[in-house]
Amino acid sequence: MTDPYAALGRQLSAAAERLSAPHGATANGRMRAWLSHRLNAAAVAVVLMIGGGAVAVAATGVLHGTAVKPEVTWSPAVGNGEPVSGSSGRPLLSIPDPSGGLPWGMRAFRTTRGQVCAQVGRLLNGQLGELGLDSAFHDDGRFHVLRSGYGASAGQIECVSVGQTEIVEDPNADRSGVHELPEEFRRHRAIPPRNDLRALAYGVLGPHAVSVTYRTREGLRTVPVRGPDGAFLIVEPAGYIKSFSLVGGTLEGKATASSVEVVPPRDGHDPVMVSAAAFRFGSKLCSQGTGSPIRNRCPLHLVRPPRSWLTPTRSLHVPVHLTLLAQTHATCKAASLRDPCYKGEVEFIAPYAITTAAAEYSISTPTKCKIGGRPAGWSLERNAKRNEVVRTDSLGLFVFTPSCASGELFQVSYRNPTGPSAAAPHESVIVGEVSMSRATYPDGAPIAGQGPRTAK
Repeated sequence: MTDPYAALGRQLSAAAERLSAPHGATANGRMRAWLSHRLNAAAVAVVLMIGGGAVAVAATGVLHGTAVKPEVTWSPAVGNGEPVSGSSGRPLLSIPDPSGGLPWGMRAFRTTRGQVCAQVGRLLNGQLGELGLDSAFHDDGRFHVLRSGYGASAGQIECVSVGQTEIVEDPNADRSGVHELPEEFRRHRAIPPRNDLRALAYGVLGPHAVSVTYRTREGLRTVPVRGPDGAFLIVEPAGYIKSFSLVGGTLEGKATASSVEVVPPRDGHDPVMVSAAAFRFGSKLCSQGTGSPIRNRCPLHLVRPPRSWLTPTRSLHVPVHLTLLAQTHATCKAASLRDPCYKGEVEFIAPYAITTAAAEYSISTPTKCKIGGRPAGWSLERNAKRNEVVRTDSLGLFVFTPSCASGELFQVSYRNPTGPSAAAPHESVIVGEVSMSRATYPDGAPIAGQGPRTAK
């Protein structure tokens, strides 16, 4: 694995050696020898300062790189929304790196779509960023600033609806701060050795949170949370948490004015970093989980939302229209589908307004027989007005098969998985559905009884 700081040390040493080449016993030669000695000492000092991390050089500003490019275009009405003005300032937390180098930092911020997000990275001069290490950013050794906002990079960032709690654990996080999935490691680079990985835990536990207790190599440790959202960040060496997962997972709960419900570690499962959390309600202190110094237990009700919140069965029977959009021959061939192949455009009138990411319109595609390709399910992921005409295209391509058309459904649902709230007052419900046999071409001609059409 390329180490940019070792390369820098070699370059400085080479410069010193060039200056120390024999030049006779002249004054110039003696001056060069003196400079050689000074430069060699400087090279050693630089190497000692930066060690295995990017601290000393980065702190001088020499290793600042370009800002991390956003993965998506931010919009106040799409996805998780934009950070609310004034809520995404300087990082709340600064935690030392186990091997030295730049510390880790975290900020928590609210968004225009009712989300609270936790964003983690390496920290330099009050800014979060990612490092050009372990093949990230072509091993440039520079500090790349992370802008506030969801989707800023493939970094450590998670969002939940305001009123939810969240604990994120990644037992094998990259020391660069870049969040790489296992398949991305295998495709682009080898998985770094354990010494170059970190065990991360972070999240938000709500306004009543006081502290979190977590496991270390030496035993349990308890640290306070920070900020109005109960933010916490834990950074430990990788390997002491034995996990079969390379990327960890997320535990979500719910916070109310009088209680907090989190999902504690379960017996018989892989050990986790966070073992307990403590909360304050008025003058009462209590904890959930195991190992907290606060012995008084908070009432615990495991978060099991009613099935109807996740898989609704009641239908509003709103009319849904399906238009088949023919794709080009090249597009069908690239998808290994015979020509013609299609995308499906679904159209319906929204029965409810959507102003928060807590609720959404989604389209599922249940099937009764095998056809060429699959129109994968998808979600609208944006705000919508009540009675707005919504049009949205399928993610997958498919082939129209007359014998299967009546059983191929496009079902539109309104989903509110956290339950009715002030921002999303309606329960989950099926909006309506349409079979592929009732689809039309863009000119309104019905599919049934007609030959296939291809894109021009």
